[in-house]
Amino acid sequence: MSQHGNSTLGMVLMLLLLGSLTLHATRTQLSQGMVLVADTQKHHKDFAQAQAALQWGLMQSWPEASGWQCQQQPIHQWLSCLLQMEEGNALLSGQDEKSELRLWQWVSPRNQRLHPQAHGWIDYCPLSKPEHCQPQAGGAGL
Repeated sequence: MSQHGNSTLGMVLMLLLLGSLTLHATRTQLSQGMVLVADTQKHHKDFAQAQAALQWGLMQSWPEASGWQCQQQPIHQWLSCLLQMEEGNALLSGQDEKSELRLWQWVSPRNQRLHPQAHGWIDYCPLSKPEHCQPQAGGAGL
């Protein structure tokens, strides 16, 4: 009779061990998933803020100037920068000041206003040298 009790107790302990291992694996997987969800949410927020900064930049008045020029929107903490180039082209960038994510738009400046070019939106800097993509490195002030 004691042998039946020991085998039952062994089976119960084994089930408890398997259950705790399963719970630990599930908890680990859930915590990794939560980090991924938080990263995704942050990216979506940063992307939306960069899009808003880009649209805000399109509405601003931009004087003709060489090199980068930037404007800040302090309430929303947007930063929009413009690089005017030859042949009536310019490159506008927009970002949240707290984020590294920046979006770009080819535009045509006319009468101190910007007009987006067709198919000109891009999510990476199209300039050939990465150092030219940094408004602060480009010599313009805020």
